[in-house]
Amino acid sequence: MLGEEERSEEEGSFSMARIPKKIAIVAAGGLVNILFAILLYIVLATIIIGNIGDAITSTGNFILAMWDSIKMIFTGNVTADDLMGPIGISEVVAQTSSIIDFLYIMALVSMSLGVTNLLPFPPLDGGKILIYIIEAIRKKPLKENFELKLQMIGFIALITLSIYVAFNDVGRIIN
Repeated sequence: MLGEEERSEEEGSFSMARIPKKIAIVAAGGLVNILFAILLYIVLATIIIGNIGDAITSTGNFILAMWDSIKMIFTGNVTADDLMGPIGISEVVAQTSSIIDFLYIMALVSMSLGVTNLLPFPPLDGGKILIYIIEAIRKKPLKENFELKLQMIGFIALITLSIYVAFNDVGRIIN
């Protein structure tokens, strides 16, 4: 989209959009992941339970469990050693024994990706949303250089965490 990567003064560009529209556009990806996970889980629960009402209740419990997991991360009840990255996820997927198990893991991964992407951390969409909220409060955009430095610091932290998690995943597989 014009103005999404680099600021553009052209009418209709992302840069010229109002902040609520920018937030909606940025949040869309993570929200679609979450919505997909919820719908997939409802379908799975309906197939397994056989009753859509109970399936929706089960889906609500699934969402609450995800929320509790997020709270555990921020309260220090989950450490970086407890995290699992693509290597660990592929190992879990390889151990699935049915299509239902596979689809359940797909729902978990989709929900996790959506929620993670919306966390208020600079290189993620949630970080960008936080920046837009700050800009709305300040009534002016952050300096582009400051925003780039903030994004770079967050990116380095995210890559460092990813490498650490990858090493842990390989260690779990070897052991």
